[in-house]
Amino acid sequence: MMACCLRKKRRVKARLSWKSKKKDSSPSGNWAAEDDDDQGKIVFFGGSNYTFDLDDLLASSAEMLGKGASGSTYKVAVEDTTTVVVKRLEEVVVGRREFEQTMEIVGRIRHDNVAELKAYYYSKNDKLAVYSYYSEGNLFEMLYGENRIPLDWESRLRIAIGVARGLATIHEADDKEFVHGNIKSSNIFNGCICDLGLTSITKSLPQTTIRSSGYHAPEITDTRKCTQFSDVYSFGVVLLELLTGKSPAGGDKNMDLASWIRSVVSREWTGEVFDTELMKQMGIEEELVEMLQIGLACVALKPQDRPHIAHVVKMIQDIPTLDAD
Repeated sequence: MMACCLRKKRRVKARLSWKSKKKDSSPSGNWAAEDDDDQGKIVFFGGSNYTFDLDDLLASSAEMLGKGASGSTYKVAVEDTTTVVVKRLEEVVVGRREFEQTMEIVGRIRHDNVAELKAYYYSKNDKLAVYSYYSEGNLFEMLYGENRIPLDWESRLRIAIGVARGLATIHEADDKEFVHGNIKSSNIFNGCICDLGLTSITKSLPQTTIRSSGYHAPEITDTRKCTQFSDVYSFGVVLLELLTGKSPAGGDKNMDLASWIRSVVSREWTGEVFDTELMKQMGIEEELVEMLQIGLACVALKPQDRPHIAHVVKMIQDIPTLDAD
């Protein structure tokens, strides 16, 4: 879908700033515009079916959802008809041209398992990415949050195949060279991958964060230089989370999750790694082991030993109990 050919542009003189607090929908939670010497522009993807523009976005109440390495994330209800997620990007280390080129690639990706980039904005002082909003909590919250949701085997399989398909679509973009760079459970909503296109244009995470997160492949020292091989590694960690219910940085004996599982499996204690919630279900032991083998293949220490994500999709689809539809 050539969304970029159907876009519309609006030029404004504005500096975007946020005064909202969490769950603040009062007038003081509105977004304010200030003078900016640099003319920014907002670019919408998907044709003229959007009922809001930048002025509407600025006039809307913003609820802060969180703050991460790439910037602050807001839930914005536009005129009570459309809800979007707006990422105010910080530490952007590329110029306008590279920023816009990356956003154009992301804006053309359309898949049920990839969060849609609805629009982006670039000015000297502010850079925004506007994505689809998902009302369900992310996978991290489902697995470890205070209001965690028990997930049965079928639900975890659906999430796994959805993320695999989404990642395969991402890797097909930009002449099969595009990379996500930040696959993790907090960026997955009901099997849909979010925060696409940010790692290559923002400052790399600190070395300590890269090493301690549990998601990054051992060869990665700069998150701006992630590869499709390292994406597969990160996806493998997510599979291991789904199987074990354990946080990737919370393994036993100061090991990350992948290292801990390798250690347990090498001692032929495979049954000990699985989430107790899963072990309550009867007749799925073979499927659990098969998925564990796929996860371990994805987190192979050497990049060349990891399978291509398209092969991973096929392997997960071949698990007998999976309803691929």
